[in-house]
Amino acid sequence: MRLAHSARAESVVSTVPGRTTLVWVVVFSVSANILLLVLPFYSIEVFDRVISSGSIETLIGLTSLGIAALIFSAFFDVIRFRLLSRFAVTFEQRVAPLILEATIADPERRREGSTHDLVKVRELRNFFSGGAVITLVDAPFLPVFILILFLIHPYYGAIALTGAVVLSIMGYVSSCIARAEVNEASGAAARCQMLMDGIVRHGNFIRAMGWTGGAIRAFMRANDEALSPVVRASERVAAIASAARMVRSTLQILSIGCGAWLVLQNEVLAGSLIASSIMVSRTLQPMESLISAWRGVTAAQEAWKRVSAAVTWVLKQPHRTHLTAPNGLLELNGVGFTNPQARRSILRGIAFRCRPSEIVVIVGPTGAGKSTLLRMAAALEKPSVGEIRLDNALLESWHPDQLGSYIGYLPQDVELLAGTVAEAISGFEESPRDEDIVKAATLAGAHQMILALPAGYQTQIGRDGHRLSGGQRQRIGLARAFFGNRKLILLDEPNANLDPDGEAALCTAILSARSQGATFLIVTHRPRLLTIADHVLLLRDGTQVAFGPVSEVLPSNTAGLPSRRGPRQPDRPQLLSG
Repeated sequence: MRLAHSARAESVVSTVPGRTTLVWVVVFSVSANILLLVLPFYSIEVFDRVISSGSIETLIGLTSLGIAALIFSAFFDVIRFRLLSRFAVTFEQRVAPLILEATIADPERRREGSTHDLVKVRELRNFFSGGAVITLVDAPFLPVFILILFLIHPYYGAIALTGAVVLSIMGYVSSCIARAEVNEASGAAARCQMLMDGIVRHGNFIRAMGWTGGAIRAFMRANDEALSPVVRASERVAAIASAARMVRSTLQILSIGCGAWLVLQNEVLAGSLIASSIMVSRTLQPMESLISAWRGVTAAQEAWKRVSAAVTWVLKQPHRTHLTAPNGLLELNGVGFTNPQARRSILRGIAFRCRPSEIVVIVGPTGAGKSTLLRMAAALEKPSVGEIRLDNALLESWHPDQLGSYIGYLPQDVELLAGTVAEAISGFEESPRDEDIVKAATLAGAHQMILALPAGYQTQIGRDGHRLSGGQRQRIGLARAFFGNRKLILLDEPNANLDPDGEAALCTAILSARSQGATFLIVTHRPRLLTIADHVLLLRDGTQVAFGPVSEVLPSNTAGLPSRRGPRQPDRPQLLSG
């Protein structure tokens, strides 16, 4: 359940848990980096004081302090890595539900071929728990180390500053290459993902048509297209990283050579030679690491944009008050719908009223907008014009979860959740009762069919119910639509995969559900369901031709139909042309 609106902030940053954890990461990073200065200063003290004085006690004392400092530095390193790992896990636990909510509610976020936003959340989790964040936190200490080198001798500082500038330029070039690779590869990766999803979903069809080899070749071409920019960018970034390592090693050699020359000129003591080499390496190491990790940093930036947009979308959703349970009164007033992609009007001027416990059947030729109308009644699409009300309340006024608990929806292409038959009927109901599952199946006329399955209600149906026949999926989908306290039941071609006996059972199920207070809106191309309809809505080319009793709206089509609630139709019913 979403958090209350009053408890929400206005940006994704507000959803990040334990932000004080990052403050502690910085604190421990400061401590660890300060303690790392012990090594160069230890070198100075040993070479410039201990050797000249010959004091064993001083050497033992300095060595003990140095080892203790390094132990504490390692301890602080472990702590900050643990803090970041726990922060990353908590971040995913907090943000993932919001991302999933946005994905469910916003169709644009689950369009075919797109990378799921939850994948981006995991990318951010891996980034937060990885070494790149530590490198970014250590980078601000670079000016401090350069300043210390200048204090030891300006030449040391100049060498470190030159290296920092050169590596910064390399880092900028590496970031540009990484960003260009991300932009170029994203489109190709989306096309490859869409092709792979299609091949997996239609595997049986591809095999039956003898297209296995062609599907593999098409996927490999798309995959090569997606991999090409990644490979090119990786090669270029690797070349820059190798050059960066060469630059850092060269500057270490220069610092040692410069130190030796300064010692010979009596400008510094011998200890500074070793100290400067250690500090130059420590100063430039984060810059070199960033060059290698910049692709991950760029990917994390893109992932943050996606995640931030999704979370912000959820946070901006208005709070909706839970309303009283509806009776099933559905009203459409001047409803129209325009496809935003095609900018084509699909429905225009739809207006009718469906009273509680009524059965309204929608007929019309293919492409008339029947399924779109049903999707709008289920609040899956928002009307471009007009309004849809359930018990006098706009659909937008209902809380989505509450509205969904009162609406039973069976789409034209039956989509069943993977798992057992019982789980496919009850969905994600937290504590479904067995008697409610059996009741829904019995009401849908699917109980005996389910008992005939190998494990009854515990039969595994596979992804999208692929282990079931079309008629079995249809009946289980109908049972799911009946499950719970449904007041408005929307059925799209519920008899498409049913034989005459199945159609008769469907009519009986609908009448039984209506007797318990359910209102029905049904799309069909076959005449059997007209025998139980209270009203019929005739659509043609997206417009409402007529609405009323069957005998008034379709007089020419009802001559051969049996009387309402009469015996079933012949085995070969004629199609309604509208």
